[in-house]
Amino acid sequence: MALDKTYPIFTVRWLAVHGLAVPTVFFLGSITQPNPNKQSVELNRTSLYRGLLLIFVLAVLFSNYFFN
Repeated sequence: MALDKTYPIFTVRWLAVHGLAVPTVFFLGSITQPNPNKQSVELNRTSLYRGLLLIFVLAVLFSNYFFN
């Protein structure tokens, strides 16, 4: 017996995906243009760990969606 599931339009998943899409587009646009300051961009260890933590947390939050 199948259950009829209806969801609201703006779910947490929808907000997370679309909330990350807009900054990603701006980021990709900014890295394709030359740096006017001629300064090197540094990715230090803290930024790396924060990025990996963000990816891990999002993977845990959406694991039910991925493996459903």
